[in-house]
Amino acid sequence: MHPVIFSYGPLHLYSYGLFVAAGVLCAIFLVRHNAKLVGLNPDTSVDLAIATVISGFTGARIFYVIQFLDFFKNAPLDVFKIWQGGIVLYGGLIGGLLGFAFFVKMSRLSFLPTLDLFVPAMALAQGFGRLGCFLNGCCFGAECDLPLAVKFSFLGEKVHPTQLYEAVFCFLLFVFLYRLLKKKLSAGKVALAYFIIYPIGRFLI
Repeated sequence: MHPVIFSYGPLHLYSYGLFVAAGVLCAIFLVRHNAKLVGLNPDTSVDLAIATVISGFTGARIFYVIQFLDFFKNAPLDVFKIWQGGIVLYGGLIGGLLGFAFFVKMSRLSFLPTLDLFVPAMALAQGFGRLGCFLNGCCFGAECDLPLAVKFSFLGEKVHPTQLYEAVFCFLLFVFLYRLLKKKLSAGKVALAYFIIYPIGRFLI
């Protein structure tokens, strides 16, 4: 568990924030690199990616704050400390999709082909985020005595490193979705594969 990678005086580099940022940057690069596969201008794809990221993080944070509203009532400024963790995945998906849909509509883009472009990058970014969860010490699994079990400093027992399970799952899902995207299937099939496979994998983990 290494929630803080580096500190210098009052400045702290948080592992969670670092990995999330790395995932977002890799996702944006991937979207831009493959934009022409769906007939999208690369620069427009970056604008759309940034809008989606902002709306996604907003939705993810709102869902988290709602879950722990009593705490944030007493510490309202902590709402903005997103670099310390505290986001809800499905809130992020909802917020991201809303922002994505709004931008697509305003820019008069084709919804399904553009969504196909984005879902492999989403899976990749989620994999990086789960690595950040592991280093942050959150989102761990049930008690476990298998050789792969891990022990965090604040726990009395070893647990399943479910963060790593999901990271591996997301990276494999990214590879699968990326291969589908390259095959240029009919619009919507890559996105459909993501929205079927990811919830099943997350449920099993």
